[in-house]
Amino acid sequence: MNERYRTFILLAQYKSFTETAKHMFCSQPTVSQHIQQLENELGCQLISRKKRQIKLTTQGEIVLAYAQKMQEMDQQLRMAVKQTQQENIKLYISHYIADSFFNELFDKNNSTLKQYPYEINSFGYEDLKSSLVKNHAKFAVMPIYDADTIVQESFDIDILFEEELVLVMTNDHPLASRQIIYTRDLKNLSMLLSQSSYLNQHIKQALHQKAVPVYYIQMTNFEIIKKAVQQGMGVSFLPYKSIEDSLEKITFKYVKGLCIKRKNGIVFNRNHILNEQEQAFCERIKDKLKVESVR
Repeated sequence: MNERYRTFILLAQYKSFTETAKHMFCSQPTVSQHIQQLENELGCQLISRKKRQIKLTTQGEIVLAYAQKMQEMDQQLRMAVKQTQQENIKLYISHYIADSFFNELFDKNNSTLKQYPYEINSFGYEDLKSSLVKNHAKFAVMPIYDADTIVQESFDIDILFEEELVLVMTNDHPLASRQIIYTRDLKNLSMLLSQSSYLNQHIKQALHQKAVPVYYIQMTNFEIIKKAVQQGMGVSFLPYKSIEDSLEKITFKYVKGLCIKRKNGIVFNRNHILNEQEQAFCERIKDKLKVESVR
């Protein structure tokens, strides 16, 4: 806002050149100069002095009303610009949740994401964990493994949902036509695993407890595993949501007597306090994904 108008508003408020100078952290002659310049610019007298008292003229009252509106608009402008310059909401989400629940989390009717800028950082489990440990992430939406003591002990966890992994295979696989599959039917099959060490450990432990010998083949991620399954390279245990869009090319089955479940949730970094926008986004995640089980 023009400094001369700001001086005039303060002078009208304090009725004193001395007090106005104090609040503006300037000299009294500077205040007088601003008022004189403004009067010259507008071509009218803004104040009158009678017995050392300052009073606004009729023109001064009009100018004051417009000056106050200008000051209000100036504040609104600065606030609007500041909002557009605020730091983006940084979202750290697992590849699986970002891919499988994208529409639920980022639909066009999400008022929180419309109002505030954001960026999506999609990573695998270990990278998400590293982002939390290094304080790059305030929170992360990711799988939860009880075996990972670092995550369990160092961060706050809010479980969103638990899902059962299904046995995925080609449509022409010998087990695809079976109505009931038992654990013994998995004997000596090629089992495709992702790079997630904790998920692999989870699956291997479940099969070991059932004394089922299989051949493990390492893959990169769920998308690569799905392609490998389609090529007949083996079978795999995957979340149902990860194969939902591929059911024309592959099929899934539940194994009687074998239930492999995985938890997913929000992991909060205790070294950071979420701002209002981040809290709103986390509440939306809970509203969309927090159910007892996904199957």
